[in-house]
Amino acid sequence: MSPLDAPLQRLYDIVEYLVDERLGIIRHVVEIKRESGAPNLFTFYAKACDTAAFRKSRNFSDGGGASIDRGHAMAKAVGEAVERYCASFYEPDDLLLSPFKCLPVKAISPDMFALFSEQQYLTTHFPYHPFNRDTPVRWTPAVEVTSGEQCYVPAAMVFVPYHADGHGEAPIVQSISTGLACHSTFEAAAISAVCEVIERDAFTIVWQSKMSPPHIMLNTLSCANTDLVCRFRDSGASVELLNITLDHGIPTVLAVLRHTAPELPALVFAAAAHLDWETAIRKSLEELALTLRLGKSLKAHTPRIQMDSNFTKVVDKSCHVRLYCDHGQSHFADFLFESSRTVDCNELASLAMGSFQEDMTTLIDIMRKRLQPVVLADVTTSDIRELGLVVVRAVLPGFHPLCFGHRLRALGGLRLWTVPQQLGYPGITQETGDNCFPHPYP
Repeated sequence: MSPLDAPLQRLYDIVEYLVDERLGIIRHVVEIKRESGAPNLFTFYAKACDTAAFRKSRNFSDGGGASIDRGHAMAKAVGEAVERYCASFYEPDDLLLSPFKCLPVKAISPDMFALFSEQQYLTTHFPYHPFNRDTPVRWTPAVEVTSGEQCYVPAAMVFVPYHADGHGEAPIVQSISTGLACHSTFEAAAISAVCEVIERDAFTIVWQSKMSPPHIMLNTLSCANTDLVCRFRDSGASVELLNITLDHGIPTVLAVLRHTAPELPALVFAAAAHLDWETAIRKSLEELALTLRLGKSLKAHTPRIQMDSNFTKVVDKSCHVRLYCDHGQSHFADFLFESSRTVDCNELASLAMGSFQEDMTTLIDIMRKRLQPVVLADVTTSDIRELGLVVVRAVLPGFHPLCFGHRLRALGGLRLWTVPQQLGYPGITQETGDNCFPHPYP
Protein backbone atom coordinates (compact mmCIF):
# COMPACT_ATOMS: atom_id res chain seq x y z
CA MET A 1 0.00 0.00 0.00
CA SER A 2 1.31 3.46 -0.87
CA PRO A 3 1.35 6.20 1.81
CA LEU A 4 -1.40 7.98 -0.11
CA ASP A 5 -3.73 4.97 0.31
CA ALA A 6 -3.32 4.79 4.09
CA PRO A 7 -6.02 7.31 5.09
CA LEU A 8 -8.71 5.50 3.11
CA GLN A 9 -7.50 2.20 4.55
CA ARG A 10 -7.86 3.68 8.04
CA LEU A 11 -11.49 4.53 7.33
CA TYR A 12 -12.09 1.03 6.06
CA ASP A 13 -10.47 -0.51 9.15
CA ILE A 14 -12.63 1.33 11.70
CA VAL A 15 -16.01 0.88 10.05
CA GLU A 16 -17.05 -1.67 12.67
CA TYR A 17 -16.57 0.96 15.41
CA LEU A 18 -18.62 3.56 13.56
CA VAL A 19 -21.62 1.58 12.37
CA ASP A 20 -24.61 0.58 14.45
CA GLU A 21 -28.27 0.96 13.49
CA ARG A 22 -29.32 2.28 16.92
CA LEU A 23 -26.23 3.84 18.51
CA GLY A 24 -23.64 4.30 15.80
CA ILE A 25 -22.27 7.53 14.39
CA ILE A 26 -23.05 5.80 11.10
CA ARG A 27 -26.40 4.04 11.10
CA HIS A 28 -25.65 1.81 8.15
CA VAL A 29 -23.36 1.27 5.19
CA VAL A 30 -24.84 -0.40 2.14
CA GLU A 31 -23.19 -1.73 -0.99
CA ILE A 32 -25.36 -0.70 -3.92
CA LYS A 33 -26.08 -3.51 -6.33
CA ARG A 34 -24.94 -2.65 -9.83
CA GLU A 35 -27.88 -1.98 -12.09
CA SER A 36 -28.16 -3.31 -15.60
CA GLY A 37 -26.26 -0.95 -17.91
CA ALA A 38 -24.33 0.74 -15.09
CA PRO A 39 -20.53 0.95 -15.24
CA ASN A 40 -18.70 -1.84 -13.45
CA LEU A 41 -17.63 0.00 -10.30
CA PHE A 42 -18.26 -0.63 -6.63
CA THR A 43 -20.70 1.85 -5.10
CA PHE A 44 -21.51 2.35 -1.42
CA TYR A 45 -23.99 4.47 0.49
CA ALA A 46 -23.54 5.48 4.13
CA LYS A 47 -26.05 7.18 6.40
CA ALA A 48 -24.98 8.96 9.56
CA CYS A 49 -27.08 9.20 12.69
CA ASP A 50 -29.59 12.03 13.04
CA THR A 51 -27.95 14.76 15.09
CA ALA A 52 -31.34 16.38 15.70
CA ALA A 53 -31.72 13.83 18.49
CA PHE A 54 -29.20 15.76 20.61
CA ARG A 55 -28.88 19.21 19.05
CA LYS A 56 -31.09 21.83 17.45
CA SER A 57 -30.84 20.89 13.78
CA ARG A 58 -30.53 17.85 11.56
CA ASN A 59 -27.23 17.11 9.80
CA PHE A 60 -26.68 16.27 6.15
CA SER A 61 -26.46 12.54 6.80
CA ASP A 62 -25.83 10.88 3.43
CA GLY A 63 -22.48 9.83 2.02
CA GLY A 64 -21.57 8.05 -1.19
CA GLY A 65 -18.48 6.53 -2.74
CA ALA A 66 -17.58 4.79 -5.99
CA SER A 67 -14.34 3.11 -7.03
CA ILE A 68 -12.97 0.11 -8.88
CA ASP A 69 -11.70 -0.95 -5.44
CA ARG A 70 -14.40 -2.15 -3.06
CA GLY A 71 -12.66 -1.01 0.12
CA HIS A 72 -11.99 2.46 -1.24
CA ALA A 73 -15.60 2.86 -2.32
CA MET A 74 -16.79 1.97 1.19
CA ALA A 75 -14.23 4.23 2.85
CA LYS A 76 -15.21 7.18 0.66
CA ALA A 77 -18.89 6.77 1.53
CA VAL A 78 -18.15 6.50 5.25
CA GLY A 79 -15.77 9.47 5.14
CA GLU A 80 -18.36 11.68 3.48
CA ALA A 81 -21.00 10.79 6.09
CA VAL A 82 -18.50 11.40 8.91
CA GLU A 83 -17.43 14.80 7.60
CA ARG A 84 -21.04 15.95 7.40
CA TYR A 85 -21.70 14.64 10.89
CA CYS A 86 -18.79 16.60 12.35
CA ALA A 87 -19.56 19.82 10.48
CA SER A 88 -23.06 19.97 11.94
CA PHE A 89 -21.84 20.55 15.52
CA TYR A 90 -21.80 24.13 16.66
CA GLU A 91 -23.39 26.14 19.44
CA PRO A 92 -24.51 29.62 18.32
CA ASP A 93 -23.93 31.03 21.80
CA ASP A 94 -20.29 29.93 21.67
CA LEU A 95 -19.65 31.86 18.46
CA LEU A 96 -18.69 35.52 18.32
CA LEU A 97 -21.57 37.64 16.96
CA SER A 98 -20.30 40.92 15.55
CA PRO A 99 -19.93 43.01 12.41
CA PHE A 100 -16.41 42.85 11.03
CA LYS A 101 -15.66 46.46 11.97
CA CYS A 102 -16.23 45.71 15.67
CA LEU A 103 -14.34 42.43 15.94
CA PRO A 104 -11.73 42.30 18.71
CA VAL A 105 -9.84 39.56 16.84
CA LYS A 106 -8.17 39.17 13.44
CA ALA A 107 -10.59 38.03 10.75
CA ILE A 108 -10.89 37.69 6.99
CA SER A 109 -12.36 40.90 5.58
CA PRO A 110 -15.85 40.59 4.04
CA ASP A 111 -14.72 42.25 0.82
CA MET A 112 -12.43 39.29 0.10
CA PHE A 113 -15.30 36.86 -0.44
CA ALA A 114 -16.97 36.18 -3.79
CA LEU A 115 -20.70 36.16 -3.12
CA PHE A 116 -23.45 38.10 -4.88
CA SER A 117 -23.82 41.26 -6.95
CA GLU A 118 -25.46 44.49 -5.84
CA GLN A 119 -28.25 43.86 -8.34
CA GLN A 120 -28.95 40.44 -6.85
CA TYR A 121 -29.26 41.90 -3.37
CA LEU A 122 -31.93 44.29 -4.69
CA THR A 123 -33.99 41.43 -6.15
CA THR A 124 -37.35 40.85 -4.49
CA HIS A 125 -37.23 38.08 -1.88
CA PHE A 126 -33.49 37.52 -2.31
CA PRO A 127 -32.63 35.47 0.80
CA TYR A 128 -29.15 36.82 1.57
CA HIS A 129 -27.89 40.11 2.95
CA PRO A 130 -24.88 42.01 1.61
CA PHE A 131 -21.79 40.94 3.51
CA ASN A 132 -19.79 44.01 4.43
CA ARG A 133 -18.00 45.56 7.39
CA ASP A 134 -21.34 46.42 9.02
CA THR A 135 -23.06 43.04 8.62
CA PRO A 136 -23.58 41.18 11.91
CA VAL A 137 -22.60 37.52 11.58
CA ARG A 138 -21.21 34.83 13.83
CA TRP A 139 -17.50 34.07 13.55
CA THR A 140 -15.44 30.98 14.32
CA PRO A 141 -11.67 30.57 14.71
CA ALA A 142 -9.53 28.96 12.02
CA VAL A 143 -5.94 29.10 10.78
CA GLU A 144 -4.73 31.00 7.72
CA VAL A 145 -2.09 28.48 6.71
CA THR A 146 -0.12 30.59 4.24
CA SER A 147 0.84 32.82 7.19
CA GLY A 148 0.30 30.35 10.04
CA GLU A 149 -1.83 32.87 11.95
CA GLN A 150 -5.16 32.31 13.63
CA CYS A 151 -8.01 34.24 12.08
CA TYR A 152 -11.78 34.22 12.25
CA VAL A 153 -14.15 33.43 9.39
CA PRO A 154 -17.95 33.49 9.19
CA ALA A 155 -19.37 30.42 10.89
CA ALA A 156 -21.80 30.07 7.98
CA MET A 157 -18.80 29.17 5.78
CA VAL A 158 -17.55 26.45 8.14
CA PHE A 159 -20.49 24.60 9.66
CA VAL A 160 -23.12 22.80 7.62
CA PRO A 161 -26.05 22.94 7.65
CA TYR A 162 -25.80 26.41 9.14
CA HIS A 163 -28.83 28.49 10.06
CA ALA A 164 -28.62 32.18 10.87
CA ASP A 165 -30.60 32.22 14.09
CA GLY A 166 -32.67 35.34 13.43
CA HIS A 167 -31.42 36.97 16.64
CA GLY A 168 -29.28 39.67 15.13
CA GLU A 169 -27.37 37.52 12.64
CA ALA A 170 -27.74 38.19 8.91
CA PRO A 171 -27.87 35.28 6.44
CA ILE A 172 -25.02 35.82 3.97
CA VAL A 173 -24.37 32.57 2.09
CA GLN A 174 -25.90 29.26 1.05
CA SER A 175 -25.09 26.36 3.35
CA ILE A 176 -23.38 23.62 1.31
CA SER A 177 -20.49 21.27 2.00
CA THR A 178 -17.84 22.51 -0.45
CA GLY A 179 -14.40 22.29 1.15
CA LEU A 180 -15.25 19.65 3.74
CA ALA A 181 -13.08 16.52 3.99
CA CYS A 182 -12.37 13.58 6.29
CA HIS A 183 -9.11 11.61 6.44
CA SER A 184 -6.80 9.99 8.98
CA THR A 185 -4.33 12.90 9.07
CA PHE A 186 -4.80 16.64 9.13
CA GLU A 187 -2.66 17.10 6.01
CA ALA A 188 -4.63 14.53 4.01
CA ALA A 189 -7.95 16.07 5.02
CA ALA A 190 -6.70 19.59 4.31
CA ILE A 191 -5.48 18.69 0.82
CA SER A 192 -8.81 17.09 -0.09
CA ALA A 193 -10.72 20.03 1.35
CA VAL A 194 -8.69 22.67 -0.50
CA CYS A 195 -8.82 20.71 -3.75
CA GLU A 196 -12.60 20.53 -3.58
CA VAL A 197 -12.80 24.32 -3.29
CA ILE A 198 -10.46 24.59 -6.29
CA GLU A 199 -12.61 22.15 -8.27
CA ARG A 200 -15.86 24.02 -7.55
CA ASP A 201 -14.28 27.39 -8.34
CA ALA A 202 -13.01 26.06 -11.67
CA PHE A 203 -16.28 24.49 -12.72
CA THR A 204 -18.45 27.48 -11.82
CA ILE A 205 -16.14 29.93 -13.58
CA VAL A 206 -15.95 27.72 -16.68
CA TRP A 207 -19.72 27.34 -16.74
CA GLN A 208 -20.79 30.87 -15.89
CA SER A 209 -18.28 32.48 -18.26
CA LYS A 210 -18.97 29.93 -21.04
CA MET A 211 -15.38 28.83 -21.45
CA SER A 212 -14.59 26.08 -23.98
CA PRO A 213 -11.68 24.21 -22.36
CA PRO A 214 -9.25 21.82 -24.07
CA HIS A 215 -10.16 18.14 -24.49
CA ILE A 216 -7.97 15.58 -22.75
CA MET A 217 -7.01 12.95 -25.33
CA LEU A 218 -8.49 9.68 -24.10
CA ASN A 219 -5.98 7.63 -26.07
CA THR A 220 -3.19 9.12 -23.94
CA LEU A 221 -4.65 8.12 -20.56
CA SER A 222 -2.83 5.73 -18.27
CA CYS A 223 -3.85 2.07 -18.34
CA ALA A 224 -5.77 2.48 -15.08
CA ASN A 225 -7.76 5.49 -16.24
CA THR A 226 -8.31 3.95 -19.67
CA ASP A 227 -9.86 1.00 -17.86
CA LEU A 228 -12.18 3.37 -16.00
CA VAL A 229 -13.30 5.05 -19.22
CA CYS A 230 -13.90 1.65 -20.82
CA ARG A 231 -16.19 0.68 -17.95
CA PHE A 232 -18.44 3.60 -18.87
CA ARG A 233 -18.23 2.85 -22.57
CA ASP A 234 -19.13 -0.79 -21.96
CA SER A 235 -22.37 0.46 -20.40
CA GLY A 236 -23.30 2.25 -23.62
CA ALA A 237 -22.13 5.76 -22.77
CA SER A 238 -19.43 8.02 -24.16
CA VAL A 239 -17.05 9.96 -21.94
CA GLU A 240 -15.26 13.25 -22.48
CA LEU A 241 -12.59 14.74 -20.24
CA LEU A 242 -11.92 18.48 -20.24
CA ASN A 243 -8.97 20.34 -18.76
CA ILE A 244 -10.56 23.08 -16.66
CA THR A 245 -7.38 24.05 -14.81
CA LEU A 246 -7.36 27.77 -14.07
CA ASP A 247 -4.74 30.40 -13.23
CA HIS A 248 -3.18 28.58 -10.26
CA GLY A 249 -2.12 25.60 -12.40
CA ILE A 250 -3.49 22.94 -10.04
CA PRO A 251 -4.77 20.07 -12.23
CA THR A 252 -8.56 20.17 -12.50
CA VAL A 253 -10.57 17.84 -14.70
CA LEU A 254 -14.22 17.88 -15.78
CA ALA A 255 -15.66 14.48 -16.74
CA VAL A 256 -18.80 14.40 -18.87
CA LEU A 257 -20.86 11.33 -19.70
CA ARG A 258 -23.21 11.32 -22.66
CA HIS A 259 -26.03 8.93 -23.55
CA THR A 260 -27.92 8.79 -26.83
CA ALA A 261 -30.62 6.42 -25.56
CA PRO A 262 -33.67 8.57 -24.69
CA GLU A 263 -34.45 6.61 -21.53
CA LEU A 264 -31.03 7.42 -20.04
CA PRO A 265 -29.65 10.78 -18.82
CA ALA A 266 -28.45 12.88 -21.74
CA LEU A 267 -25.53 14.46 -19.88
CA VAL A 268 -23.93 13.84 -16.51
CA PHE A 269 -21.07 15.89 -15.03
CA ALA A 270 -18.41 15.51 -12.33
CA ALA A 271 -15.02 17.07 -11.65
CA ALA A 272 -11.98 16.78 -9.43
CA ALA A 273 -8.81 18.69 -8.61
CA HIS A 274 -5.55 17.23 -7.35
CA LEU A 275 -1.85 17.99 -7.54
CA ASP A 276 -1.44 14.83 -9.61
CA TRP A 277 -3.11 14.68 -13.05
CA GLU A 278 -3.58 10.93 -12.88
CA THR A 279 -5.44 11.23 -9.59
CA ALA A 280 -7.55 14.19 -10.72
CA ILE A 281 -8.70 12.22 -13.77
CA ARG A 282 -9.46 9.11 -11.72
CA LYS A 283 -11.39 11.02 -9.09
CA SER A 284 -13.46 12.84 -11.71
CA LEU A 285 -14.44 9.52 -13.27
CA GLU A 286 -15.30 7.94 -9.92
CA GLU A 287 -17.48 10.94 -9.06
CA LEU A 288 -19.08 10.60 -12.49
CA ALA A 289 -20.32 7.15 -11.51
CA LEU A 290 -22.08 8.60 -8.45
CA THR A 291 -23.66 11.43 -10.43
CA LEU A 292 -24.80 8.97 -13.08
CA ARG A 293 -26.63 6.95 -10.47
CA LEU A 294 -28.34 10.11 -9.21
CA GLY A 295 -29.21 11.19 -12.75
CA LYS A 296 -30.73 7.83 -13.64
CA SER A 297 -32.86 7.87 -10.51
CA LEU A 298 -34.05 11.43 -11.11
CA LYS A 299 -34.90 10.73 -14.74
CA ALA A 300 -36.85 7.61 -13.82
CA HIS A 301 -38.72 8.92 -10.79
CA THR A 302 -39.12 12.70 -11.03
CA PRO A 303 -40.96 14.90 -13.54
CA ARG A 304 -39.17 17.04 -16.08
CA ILE A 305 -38.18 20.52 -14.95
CA GLN A 306 -40.79 23.01 -16.09
CA MET A 307 -39.07 25.62 -18.24
CA ASP A 308 -39.45 29.38 -18.06
CA SER A 309 -37.23 32.21 -19.23
CA ASN A 310 -35.43 32.60 -15.90
CA PHE A 311 -35.35 28.92 -14.90
CA THR A 312 -37.15 29.70 -11.67
CA LYS A 313 -37.98 26.01 -11.17
CA VAL A 314 -34.30 25.11 -10.85
CA VAL A 315 -34.05 25.51 -7.10
CA ASP A 316 -31.84 22.74 -5.72
CA LYS A 317 -29.17 20.16 -6.53
CA SER A 318 -31.63 17.63 -7.89
CA CYS A 319 -33.12 20.20 -10.26
CA HIS A 320 -29.69 21.09 -11.65
CA VAL A 321 -28.90 17.45 -12.40
CA ARG A 322 -32.41 16.61 -13.61
CA LEU A 323 -32.44 19.43 -16.18
CA TYR A 324 -29.61 17.82 -18.14
CA CYS A 325 -31.08 14.34 -17.97
CA ASP A 326 -33.49 15.45 -20.72
CA HIS A 327 -32.06 15.26 -24.23
CA GLY A 328 -33.96 18.39 -25.24
CA GLN A 329 -31.86 20.49 -22.85
CA SER A 330 -28.44 18.98 -23.55
CA HIS A 331 -27.64 21.73 -26.09
CA PHE A 332 -27.39 24.19 -23.19
CA ALA A 333 -23.92 22.70 -22.59
CA ASP A 334 -22.72 22.64 -26.22
CA PHE A 335 -20.26 25.50 -25.63
CA LEU A 336 -18.17 23.28 -23.34
CA PHE A 337 -17.16 21.00 -26.19
CA GLU A 338 -16.46 23.56 -28.93
CA SER A 339 -12.69 23.86 -28.47
CA SER A 340 -10.43 22.18 -31.03
CA ARG A 341 -7.53 22.20 -28.57
CA THR A 342 -6.37 18.89 -27.10
CA VAL A 343 -4.12 17.86 -24.23
CA ASP A 344 -1.82 14.83 -24.25
CA CYS A 345 -1.62 13.26 -20.78
CA ASN A 346 1.99 12.29 -21.43
CA GLU A 347 2.87 15.98 -21.51
CA LEU A 348 1.17 16.83 -18.21
CA ALA A 349 3.56 17.15 -15.27
CA SER A 350 2.41 16.07 -11.84
CA LEU A 351 2.83 18.56 -9.00
CA ALA A 352 2.50 15.85 -6.34
CA MET A 353 5.57 15.06 -4.24
CA GLY A 354 4.64 11.63 -2.87
CA SER A 355 3.62 12.39 0.72
CA PHE A 356 0.79 14.35 2.27
CA GLN A 357 3.18 16.62 4.16
CA GLU A 358 5.09 17.54 1.00
CA ASP A 359 1.90 17.93 -1.03
CA MET A 360 0.45 20.23 1.61
CA THR A 361 3.58 22.37 1.43
CA THR A 362 3.34 22.48 -2.37
CA LEU A 363 -0.31 23.50 -2.27
CA ILE A 364 0.33 26.25 0.27
CA ASP A 365 3.32 27.55 -1.70
CA ILE A 366 1.23 27.79 -4.87
CA MET A 367 -1.41 29.81 -3.07
CA ARG A 368 1.11 31.97 -1.22
CA LYS A 369 2.75 32.99 -4.51
CA ARG A 370 -0.68 34.09 -5.75
CA LEU A 371 -1.32 36.00 -2.49
CA GLN A 372 -4.31 33.72 -1.96
CA PRO A 373 -5.27 33.05 1.67
CA VAL A 374 -6.03 29.45 2.59
CA VAL A 375 -8.11 29.15 5.75
CA LEU A 376 -8.55 25.80 7.48
CA ALA A 377 -10.91 24.99 10.34
CA ASP A 378 -10.60 21.70 12.22
CA VAL A 379 -14.21 20.66 12.95
CA THR A 380 -13.43 17.15 14.21
CA THR A 381 -15.69 16.07 17.05
CA SER A 382 -14.13 14.28 20.04
CA ASP A 383 -15.71 10.92 19.24
CA ILE A 384 -14.37 10.98 15.68
CA ARG A 385 -10.92 12.14 16.81
CA GLU A 386 -10.70 9.18 19.21
CA LEU A 387 -11.07 6.90 16.19
CA GLY A 388 -8.06 8.50 14.54
CA LEU A 389 -9.91 10.60 11.98
CA VAL A 390 -9.76 14.32 11.21
CA VAL A 391 -12.38 16.52 9.53
CA VAL A 392 -11.30 19.84 8.01
CA ARG A 393 -13.23 22.67 6.37
CA ALA A 394 -11.29 24.76 3.85
CA VAL A 395 -12.22 28.33 2.95
CA LEU A 396 -10.43 30.12 0.11
CA PRO A 397 -11.62 33.76 0.22
CA GLY A 398 -12.26 35.06 -3.28
CA PHE A 399 -12.67 31.66 -4.91
CA HIS A 400 -15.97 31.39 -6.72
CA PRO A 401 -18.62 29.32 -4.91
CA LEU A 402 -20.94 26.69 -6.32
CA CYS A 403 -24.55 27.53 -5.47
CA PHE A 404 -27.80 25.66 -6.02
CA GLY A 405 -30.84 27.43 -7.42
CA HIS A 406 -30.26 29.32 -10.67
CA ARG A 407 -31.29 32.71 -9.31
CA LEU A 408 -28.93 32.21 -6.38
CA ARG A 409 -25.80 31.67 -8.47
CA ALA A 410 -22.93 33.84 -7.28
CA LEU A 411 -22.27 36.92 -9.42
CA GLY A 412 -19.94 38.74 -7.04
CA GLY A 413 -16.20 38.69 -6.58
CA LEU A 414 -13.47 39.19 -9.16
CA ARG A 415 -12.45 35.75 -10.42
CA LEU A 416 -15.58 35.11 -12.49
CA TRP A 417 -15.06 38.38 -14.35
CA THR A 418 -11.26 38.33 -14.77
CA VAL A 419 -9.73 34.84 -14.75
CA PRO A 420 -11.11 33.69 -18.16
CA GLN A 421 -9.59 36.75 -19.84
CA GLN A 422 -6.27 36.15 -18.08
CA LEU A 423 -6.24 32.67 -19.63
CA GLY A 424 -7.02 33.94 -23.13
CA TYR A 425 -10.77 33.29 -23.20
CA PRO A 426 -13.30 35.97 -24.20
CA GLY A 427 -14.83 35.93 -20.74
CA ILE A 428 -17.87 37.91 -19.73
CA THR A 429 -18.62 41.49 -18.73
CA GLN A 430 -21.31 43.20 -16.71
CA GLU A 431 -22.88 44.17 -20.04
CA THR A 432 -22.97 40.63 -21.48
CA GLY A 433 -23.88 38.97 -18.20
CA ASP A 434 -23.05 35.38 -17.34
CA ASN A 435 -24.34 32.12 -18.80
CA CYS A 436 -28.14 32.28 -18.81
CA PHE A 437 -28.48 28.50 -18.42
CA PRO A 438 -28.35 26.74 -15.03
CA HIS A 439 -25.26 24.70 -14.27
CA PRO A 440 -25.56 20.89 -14.35
CA TYR A 441 -23.46 20.17 -11.28
CA PRO A 442 -24.56 17.93 -8.39
